[in-house]
Amino acid sequence: MTSPAPLLAVVLLALLVGAAIPVLYQLYRTLSRARALLDTAGPRLEKAFDQVGQAADRLNGIGSSLEAQAQTLKPLIGAVSTLGHSIGRSGEWLRTAMSVGGAVGPAVIAGARAFFSGTDARPESESHPAHRSHRDNRSEDQRSRRIPATTRRG
Repeated sequence: MTSPAPLLAVVLLALLVGAAIPVLYQLYRTLSRARALLDTAGPRLEKAFDQVGQAADRLNGIGSSLEAQAQTLKPLIGAVSTLGHSIGRSGEWLRTAMSVGGAVGPAVIAGARAFFSGTDARPESESHPAHRSHRDNRSEDQRSRRIPATTRRG
């Protein structure tokens, strides 16, 4: 009789080959389909990559032309910046001048009115209430009615 060990090895080998053949066949079909897909998609991918490269070249050209234009505008931008700073400083000067003008302006206007008015409105005159004689302590209303000072109630 034959020993069971070689028979068992042949049976296991047959099972292994029987199980491996469908797996290997499926792997073969998957790889062949992947190759067919890459063969058809390869030219399309190459064309797409070429278009992306051309677009990048155009963008580089546009960027370099914009950079050149920005270099020509740089002195103008610097001048506008300097002008802005000057206007800012003149605004501070203008605020100071306006505050001084607000303080001095009314006095100048009052002086001009007094200079150009024809009347002599000096405060020393008797008509000014601050310089009236203090001998008469009666109120203005009592003086205008000519009420004697002795009848006044105190």
